[in-house]
Amino acid sequence: MIILSIPFINNDFVIQVAKKYAHYWKEFRLDYSKNFKSIPPEIVDDKTILTIRCREEGGKIEFDFTEKIEYYKKMIHETDCLCDLEIRAINDSNIYSIPANNLILSYHDFSKEIDFVKLEIIIHRMNLLPSKFVKIAVNVSNYSDLIGLKKLISKSNKPVIFAGMGKLGKISRILFNHLGAYSTFIGISDNSTAQGQLTLEEAEFYNLKSISQKTQIGGIIGGNQVKGSLGIKYYNDLFSRNEFNAIYLPFITDDIEDLWSWIKNADLIFYGFSITMPFKKLIGAKKQLSAVNLFLPKSGFMSNTDLIAFKRSIEILNIKYKDSIIIIGSGATSEIALKAFQAFNNITISSRNEISGKILAKKNKREFIQLELLKNNKFDVIINCTPLGIRDVDIIDLFNLVFPTKAIDLPYKQNNTLLITRCIENEIDYIDGKKFWDLQAKIQQQEFVTAIYDLEE
Repeated sequence: MIILSIPFINNDFVIQVAKKYAHYWKEFRLDYSKNFKSIPPEIVDDKTILTIRCREEGGKIEFDFTEKIEYYKKMIHETDCLCDLEIRAINDSNIYSIPANNLILSYHDFSKEIDFVKLEIIIHRMNLLPSKFVKIAVNVSNYSDLIGLKKLISKSNKPVIFAGMGKLGKISRILFNHLGAYSTFIGISDNSTAQGQLTLEEAEFYNLKSISQKTQIGGIIGGNQVKGSLGIKYYNDLFSRNEFNAIYLPFITDDIEDLWSWIKNADLIFYGFSITMPFKKLIGAKKQLSAVNLFLPKSGFMSNTDLIAFKRSIEILNIKYKDSIIIIGSGATSEIALKAFQAFNNITISSRNEISGKILAKKNKREFIQLELLKNNKFDVIINCTPLGIRDVDIIDLFNLVFPTKAIDLPYKQNNTLLITRCIENEIDYIDGKKFWDLQAKIQQQEFVTAIYDLEE
């Protein structure tokens, strides 16, 4: 069940939203208006949740508790709606004021870290009290938290509405079924009612209503840049067209061991992951590989499809063995580029990080040159393995390089990078980030689809 949370800004706003999204269950956050009793009764029914939060529960305006209870009772009598009450406000004298079949017992904790001991006590108390649903809203900061949440949700004797907040709020809501929850909340863009809430557009993009506990999980692992990955739309469209019960998600992390532990111990169905900066080397090291960008959990298979993409780029651009080549960058992708170009003689490496750049050059028996010394140098081929292009930096201008005859520019963005724009203007052959991604994605696609089929058997 997906619940659209709508702030009661004014009557016109809630009427318009309620009519437009009539197929959703709806929560009206009445604490967004002092005139909460004026909500039009015609938009409230048995698939509506009325919520009036006090400030400590994340509410906007303070209300008298007795007045709230009386209003809830009135609306339940007239519309058979559900009403939300924070369990900390419940006591023996008021718990039976609201009919159990119309009550959602909720628990909110805005602490940065989840107190699992406290949460277990709360769930035990909820089990002893009459209600139709229980709601748990906590900040999810670590992927390993999802394992603990799944265990605790399984201890509830009532259906759980789960609302992850904070850093991993969106991912945890997308995976609410995998956590054993019955439902989650989504919100309206620019009018969200909780931090980390999925928007309507995101819910519909990921086809949230079709995700079940059997949906296979995969995606791209990396830093914040993975939010813009071409793979997110590409693979989800592919799965939808072919009716695969699978989803491709952006797994953003700054703690790869936390994410890795979740993948290993979550007892979920993972078909595969793309790996990008800055984890290609770290994950590759787990199997004594220099760098990887593809991982299939069931078989443990790891590979680097970038190597194949570089080799195809050499063929497409018809790069000659005698061509002079500059590789800018010293990370995992630069190392893969060197492997693809190992038969080429005239290769120079340059990077901002001189230490790692010199180590990479020495390891591969190549020349290293400081970026500051590139001025007026002429190379036949420029290969940019850094994220500079994403930041609207013109590499030709920045390093005073002479125009090459060919270029490979790995960053990709909605519009062309400045290097690719210069290539187009000067009729220079190039492989941009989108084309490069497409070259390696075809291989990943084949591996993912095979893994999905194998896991379904």
